[in-house]
Amino acid sequence: MKKNTIILLYFYLFFAQLFFDRALWVIYLGDKGMTFGEIGILEALLHLAIVLFEVPTGMIADLYGRKISLFIGNVFSLLYALFMLMSGSFSLFTLAFLSMGLMVTFHSGAEQAFAYDTLKQEKREKDYTRVIGSMTAISLLSLSLAKFLGGFMAEISWEVVYGSTILTHVLAVIPLLFMKEPEREKTEDIGGRWYHQWVHQFKLGVAVWRNNPVIHQPVVLFILAGAVMVIMVFYGQEYFIQLGYSPMVVGAVFTIEGLLGVVMAKIAYKVEERFAFFNILYYGLGLFLVFFVLFIFATDWAILLSFLILAQLLSLFEPIFSSFVQKFLQSNIRSTFLSLIGLMESFVIMISFPLFGFAIERTGFTDGFSGLLVIFFTLAGGYLVVQRLKVQRNK
Repeated sequence: MKKNTIILLYFYLFFAQLFFDRALWVIYLGDKGMTFGEIGILEALLHLAIVLFEVPTGMIADLYGRKISLFIGNVFSLLYALFMLMSGSFSLFTLAFLSMGLMVTFHSGAEQAFAYDTLKQEKREKDYTRVIGSMTAISLLSLSLAKFLGGFMAEISWEVVYGSTILTHVLAVIPLLFMKEPEREKTEDIGGRWYHQWVHQFKLGVAVWRNNPVIHQPVVLFILAGAVMVIMVFYGQEYFIQLGYSPMVVGAVFTIEGLLGVVMAKIAYKVEERFAFFNILYYGLGLFLVFFVLFIFATDWAILLSFLILAQLLSLFEPIFSSFVQKFLQSNIRSTFLSLIGLMESFVIMISFPLFGFAIERTGFTDGFSGLLVIFFTLAGGYLVVQRLKVQRNK
């Protein structure tokens, strides 16, 4: 029965990730009369919604159920597509992007918690890295398919793009209805008003961080590397164009990046079986820095290759990282704590994303990426040194 639940979760993820405008929304907003400044504000509002609601929605998944959280998230997916289809003004587009941000928060943590608790109930926690790798691979495949089909749909009309998105997210509800939610530990009822329970839930999430210092390094490094890759992926498109590559080549690079990510996610559990977690973390960080340098200072095809390797390092590490953190979480706090991680990552992206854009307008891409490398090395290296000194002092 639990195996069927995991399979149903795979089907749900496939349909829930089919946003056919994923590679086209900037073009669509432009066609609707939005300026680049307005588009930037809309993107910032999306991340603001994530920052504000990431933790509360994680607590909803822990307090009231993962299926409820995923269902509400899917409703916001439908609202996003509906508002985009109806919109012709900045105010309605604002509602669309706020809906997308809320969708992300209701899904964040709930999907992973659902999978882990399902496996835990059957005493198959050791399979989690393989399962989360498959979940990531399915999401990437769905995303790649959506990008591919979206271009053809847009040739017909934008109504087809967003109408198809609405249809697929209605279909996503079907496997969700048949998924059996696993038993989970319940947070004790402390009495009082509902928000007292929520405050208590938040404190439990913070306590996980305070009581498990072993997870500090992986979480901090994962957040920093994730923010760097978001900047690289978004601004890298224009960077490659300025380097002289055609849009066709750039499109091919990002398609290959997504397909390689599928492979990395699928083999992550094999890497986890062969190497100790912290060896993967430290050697991965070293490789990340090496290829970051090559991405900035190499020439021709080596730049594209460095970009592909950087993206795959993160795709490989993400399932292993998730598996490591899950071992320190109880069911009643699983989504809450994962949402705390998502909150910090979104906050870093929300701050760094526009700052990087501001920087490259004045200094260019090479200096901008060089500055990003220095900041990343300083923050990551400085944090590791401080942690090492703390350990030595405690000894």
